[in-house]
Amino acid sequence: MKRNLKVIVVKKPIAGRFFVGLVACLLSLSVFAEKTPAPITLSMSDVVSLTLNNHPALQVFVEQKAVLEGRLKQAATAQRPQIGLTVEDALGTGNYSALKSTQTTLTYSWILEHEQIKSRVYAIQSESGKLLLDQEIKALDLSAVAARQFIEVLVKMERLTLNKLAVKQAKEVIKAIDERLAAGKSSVIERKLAEAELLRRELAVEDSEHDIKASKYQLSALWGQPDTDFTLTGNLLDLPPIPATRDYVKRLTENPGVQRFASAQRIAQSQIEKARIEAHPQWQFSAGLRRYEASDDFGFVAEVSIPWGSKDYNAGTVAALQAKQAVLDSQQTALLQQLDAQLYVLLHEMKHSYHVIQTVDNHIVPTLESALQEARQAFEKGQLSYSQWSELRRELLGAQSQLLDAYLSLHLQHIEIQRLTGTSLSQ
Repeated sequence: MKRNLKVIVVKKPIAGRFFVGLVACLLSLSVFAEKTPAPITLSMSDVVSLTLNNHPALQVFVEQKAVLEGRLKQAATAQRPQIGLTVEDALGTGNYSALKSTQTTLTYSWILEHEQIKSRVYAIQSESGKLLLDQEIKALDLSAVAARQFIEVLVKMERLTLNKLAVKQAKEVIKAIDERLAAGKSSVIERKLAEAELLRRELAVEDSEHDIKASKYQLSALWGQPDTDFTLTGNLLDLPPIPATRDYVKRLTENPGVQRFASAQRIAQSQIEKARIEAHPQWQFSAGLRRYEASDDFGFVAEVSIPWGSKDYNAGTVAALQAKQAVLDSQQTALLQQLDAQLYVLLHEMKHSYHVIQTVDNHIVPTLESALQEARQAFEKGQLSYSQWSELRRELLGAQSQLLDAYLSLHLQHIEIQRLTGTSLSQ
């Protein structure tokens, strides 16, 4: 099969080139806007970078960050102090008629809320970690989508090569039948069957071309430039290594989805502290001057207000948040178990894909190719029927298609392992 997988002109390793972080875009979108005679060549890293830098789903996090910054600014703002003016003993009767005995008090009041402000700020700051993890999760998912579509397009290009090879073989069959017809050794029925086979193979080529065009449109839509003229460079034969099971099971704790539960627990803890601090009385102070109209004197006044009540005012809220922490801990454990099982299955599926590739490529395909060469000679000598020859060709094409399926499975399994662990696999 290796001699048939020649559609990729530039051979460039794709194993370990799956970027999971936001990286600098290697090709500016302005390049696509320019009218260039030749299509742009993109590697997997180019495709992932373009997707991460331009997909609108990631722009949402920029806007959410702005929302968080606004909330943080508001949380750090203390309550406004109050200025009060009180007029007493005025507009009464006798000695208190008109303003002659008036007492006028001007006060300035404020609340001591330093600890409350600090707790509010910390609670919102703890949410920023969750936002970053959400962004990383989305980036990982988009990276995996882009990488999968990249591999799928490469496989479809190889299928197109196989279909074109089948067309070439079908034409050679018709030529061989014509030679036998001229010698009176074949029938018109075989000629008709071969013509029908050629039409089916040509239709398969057309289907592959349409499928590739649609897939490339879908791929370029990830970075907001659908229907871009580009070619892909990569090599399906460059297989990723099978990672060690123990090493990658340990890396599951680095999965953003797992870390997200830890971040949620920190948020709950900050909310607990905030609730406890808010349950403490907030002292309010007032100070000012009082003017006595009767004696034309001034006096200093001060006031302290202390809320009265139990410090367990937010006990219910604290209890609920503590229970939420326990729930998050259980959910984190459940997710780790689920990811561990998925990773175990993927690692074994990679091993199986390797075995399929080696068996089909090294044994089945060479055997069928050798048999096909002998079959043609036997057909030309009249020792083999057309149906037997045709069946053997279909067997070879089926084995080559099975080999492509195994390559596709192996690369997709590798990409999914990277997504689960949140890391890149090196060669």
